[in-house]
Amino acid sequence: MSEPNTETLLLEETSRIPPPNPNHEPLKVNVYQRMAQAAAQLVPLFPYDHAGAIVPCGNVLIGGPETEYGHFFHWNTVNEVVVVYGAHQSMLATGQIMATQNLHGVNSYLRDQKEEGAYAVIVVTQHQSEEGDQSEALIARCQNCKAEIVRHEYDATPFGLPGYDAARYGSADDPVHQFATTVGSATFADIRNTDEGRTCKECGHVNTPFPGARWGWARQVAQTTAVNAAYHALRKSAQPALEEAGR
Repeated sequence: MSEPNTETLLLEETSRIPPPNPNHEPLKVNVYQRMAQAAAQLVPLFPYDHAGAIVPCGNVLIGGPETEYGHFFHWNTVNEVVVVYGAHQSMLATGQIMATQNLHGVNSYLRDQKEEGAYAVIVVTQHQSEEGDQSEALIARCQNCKAEIVRHEYDATPFGLPGYDAARYGSADDPVHQFATTVGSATFADIRNTDEGRTCKECGHVNTPFPGARWGWARQVAQTTAVNAAYHALRKSAQPALEEAGR
């Protein structure tokens, strides 16, 4: 039996999947259960958003007589893939998979967002940058003339890369990272709803307020802040006992 040549050995080595990172335990999530309890749109389904991570984010978009999602554009330097886990009266079909452009429009994706019973459960997955910086932007256009009225750009460089700034999203020892897209989106909604953010410099039209509460970004940021504060409070309270135990 002949010995394998160098080319064969190299192919076998490069084709082998590396073992999982011991710091990132493999996890399983039921997207339906997770999103039934979610506080916002674009909720990361897993606690991993470090450099190189695959980050699936869930959304539940629901129609109704009082529903208003508005419209904006999202720009991202990394790729995003959309998977539809179920939809009714939506422009997205159940089971549909699509890759978005780096700049893409975002709305409810419902044919008529005022229709009772319309819904879409989708997961948007992005591959965090493995090297260099990562950037995103949210953009609003005038409802009258379509000119750009707000462009909020922000650094979304993930944890683990030199450009990551922990102070921007909390502290380095927080147990739950603030998701950069959620923080940036909440800030965008605030800017968009100022007098300056609503008034078009091109045609003077005063745009209707953006329905930020419908997306839930500010609530998710606030809940993450509270969770991290609670963790640090518990650690502080337990510190005397830990020191006594020599830990």
